[in-house]
Amino acid sequence: MKLQFDLDIEPQLHPYNYGELLGRAFYDRVPSYDHHDTLSIHSVGWIRGEADATRHGLVFSEPATWSLGVAQKDVLEEFLSSVEKNSEILDGIRIESVTTVKPPTGTATYFAESPILVRDDGDHLTYEDARTTERLTKIARDKLDAAGIPEEATSQVEVGFADYEDPRTKVVQVGDLEFRGSLCPVEVTAPLPELHGLIMSVGVGGLTGMGMGAIIPMSYARG
Repeated sequence: MKLQFDLDIEPQLHPYNYGELLGRAFYDRVPSYDHHDTLSIHSVGWIRGEADATRHGLVFSEPATWSLGVAQKDVLEEFLSSVEKNSEILDGIRIESVTTVKPPTGTATYFAESPILVRDDGDHLTYEDARTTERLTKIARDKLDAAGIPEEATSQVEVGFADYEDPRTKVVQVGDLEFRGSLCPVEVTAPLPELHGLIMSVGVGGLTGMGMGAIIPMSYARG
């Protein structure tokens, strides 16, 4: 399931690697989750809202939203239970309310909430590389397989970067390493809304549990 949260954010500095910190905060709140060192079947988005960039971090303005997608219902319930007890997900960032994101059908375009990492061996592929569709599709199918979806359904799923007038790339630091991802919408083809729901929950590409590859339908991005 993919959820979008309205946030209460203090007007203070937040580090540029807050996406990674949100990912680690998620793990801290779901100690039963056993996918730490395997293929992530969840995705942690970046905060969407106006932000002033300084030399030392970001200062967000309200309104602001943040998304989280989780394939396993029990894990999501564990996270939401922790939020009820303590809504401050990071210092100065509190969760106020939640909306369930409705999946589209057929072929749909998704907004990239965070840079999408596409790896081929040691290479970081960007939106303009011809290999990205094959890699994004394989990773999506692998994630669906890890979530328990049969091959007859996953084989019909395709994911690739969409045509977009202003694609960009961004280097993201996770721990001591740097990864180049693409800020470009993706086009997803899936035969059932339930598959769309899972794909936007698990994210696309790599390191979705550490703040990369989060996607949301364009209608929510515009809202």
